[in-house]
Amino acid sequence: MSSVKPFTPENVRHYPKVELHCHLDGSISLSAIRQMAAVTNSPLPADDADLRQLVTAPLETTSLIDYLQRFQVVTDLMQTPEQLRIAGYDMVQTAAEDGLIYLEARFAPAIFTAQGLTVKEAIAATLDGLHAGTREFGIPVNAIVCAMRDQPLADCIAVFKTAADFADQGVVGLDFAGDEANHPAIDLAPAVKAGLATGLPFTLHAGEAGPVDNVAVSLTLGARRIGHGVHMSGFPATINQAKRAGATIEMCPTSNVQTKAVADYAAFPLAEFLSAGLKVTLNTDDRTVSDVTLTSEIMRMHDEFGLNWSLLEQLTLNAIDGAFLNDPAKEKLRERVRAAASTVSQA
Repeated sequence: MSSVKPFTPENVRHYPKVELHCHLDGSISLSAIRQMAAVTNSPLPADDADLRQLVTAPLETTSLIDYLQRFQVVTDLMQTPEQLRIAGYDMVQTAAEDGLIYLEARFAPAIFTAQGLTVKEAIAATLDGLHAGTREFGIPVNAIVCAMRDQPLADCIAVFKTAADFADQGVVGLDFAGDEANHPAIDLAPAVKAGLATGLPFTLHAGEAGPVDNVAVSLTLGARRIGHGVHMSGFPATINQAKRAGATIEMCPTSNVQTKAVADYAAFPLAEFLSAGLKVTLNTDDRTVSDVTLTSEIMRMHDEFGLNWSLLEQLTLNAIDGAFLNDPAKEKLRERVRAAASTVSQA
């Protein structure tokens, strides 16, 4: 006789989870935002409900560009080393509360230079905060450094080369974020090649606000992971290309509904991608802007598509396989997931 632990939010929260696609500036808690504002005596709404409305996007957001406007309040508060340390620490604390055992946090340091910080100083301060969080909460957290698609390629290359200087301090990968619709992957090719020359691997936002072509080009350029990728839906040739490449697909359900990458949750291509054999993972994208946790995203997929313990184990192992980690570190994470999987369904 076997018993299965109920698939409830509390049980899912305690399950050891891994997240590969989470933006720092979109995932800072309201209390940390207030701490960051205090550093520069910046005014914020006194009521948390009003503050949340400023930094959270509704489901009826009209586009990715509309969604990205919610970041401005927070990025204005990410301009000093102390503010960046608060942000990094807070992200690890939030991950701990959500039951994560490994997180890759991504951020675009050029956004943090408006008040005089250099890209190098911005990366260093953010890593200080992430490492302090790891020491406090025991969760290994590494960083993916993003360049912004709308910036000159020379500036993007400079960001990637600076990021590579921190490869022994927790920077494990590179990415391009921002306005995909107006800056297709092919335009980024010289910067991606320069980034790859540093030895760091790439994950690329593709097939979110732009067409399936961006996924195909990103894979051709050498991306090992695809951020979002939902516009591969209905294009088996590109799905097969991703499958042949062994690419990990970082899917973010609520964010995709908000930015209109998909029409609604029912149109989210989780089942299609899993059936095709893609290495799918679930992620929050922006915990605060989308007002989600990884637990809540998993529960949403449970409600929509019947995601169960077995599939959660598969998705989590997919994330570990795709993580920018060495094999011994991955194996330690796998052991924790397999041990948890054996407890939720016992003979």
